[in-house]
Parts: sequence; structure tokens; C-alpha cells
Amino acid sequence: MSVDVMSDDRMQTTGATRSAAVTAPDRAALRVRLEETRAAFHRLLEASTGERWRAKSPTTDWTRGEVLVHLTWSLEELPREIESARRGKGMYNLPKWLAEPGSYWLNRWLARKSDPVSVRRRYDAAMDAALAALESVPDSDWDKGAAFYGHGFHSVRDLFDAPAEHLAEHAQGWNS
Repeated sequence: MSVDVMSDDRMQTTGATRSAAVTAPDRAALRVRLEETRAAFHRLLEASTGERWRAKSPTTDWTRGEVLVHLTWSLEELPREIESARRGKGMYNLPKWLAEPGSYWLNRWLARKSDPVSVRRRYDAAMDAALAALESVPDSDWDKGAAFYGHGFHSVRDLFDAPAEHLAEHAQGWNS
């Protein structure tokens, strides 16, 4: 019996997994985590109305409103990322020197006409799409993935954890 052992680099390139036995995550737990993320986002949004919408974020050079638009856009991309990861194809793997300023200016542009009402509507639609994507992933695909955002390999499973992690990253210090 021959065993094909892949290097981590080859796995990242092909989207392959180490084992044919894939253990699907607890969808109910993922659903709860995504809904908790939605509730946390709503709390940040409610705390960012009026003058606070245009106030500087404590975690970036963006305003609070721009951060909320960034988080929304990121969640809107999740279903496409999931489909791409399932095919072993990454997304947004630009050099850091291009990606970071590009992201900064793109989000400033996207946020220029946004307000809490429009962002909440977009975020909720994006979360509903993410929850639908969660239900569409076959048990065999959870460990498939690819390189994303210039940050290395992300499995389908990792991508569903990203909204909560991303929100936590940007929400630090917002209560002060």
C-alpha cells in the first residue's frame, strides 16, 4: 500500500488535506458563534451612531464607521471565499505593500456614503448568506482550502471562524 504524503506547501497550493477522514464540525455550534458575532456587531453599531460614526477607531486609522463597513464587506465575501476554498483556490493574495494601502482606501471609499442603517442591513444580509453557506458545505469539504489574503492556508472550517475573530480584532478598546 502506497501513501502519498504531501508537504504543507503542496497542500496550500492544491487545497488538499492530510487525511481522507474529514471530521465535520458541529454546525449548530458554528451557527451559534455566527449569531453571537452578529449580536456583537449590532452592539458596536448601536454604540457608533451620531458623532461616534466618524470618530477614529481605537484599533486602526479608519473611523468607527469605516471599520464597520470593512467588517461588513469582509462578511459579504465569505460565501465566495467558501466556494473558492472548496475548489482549492485562494483569493486576495496580493503583496502586503499593495494589499494594505489598497484595503485602507477601498474601505474609505465604500464607507463614504454609508450610515448605521445601511450597514446594518448589509451586514444582516451578509450574515444570512454566510449561514446559508454553512448549510451548503458537504461534510467532506471542511478541511479543503487555499491561501487567502496573503496570510497562508485557510480551510473552509477556518473561514467560518474568521468573522468572530475579525470582529474581535477590530473591536478592542471600543468601550472606552
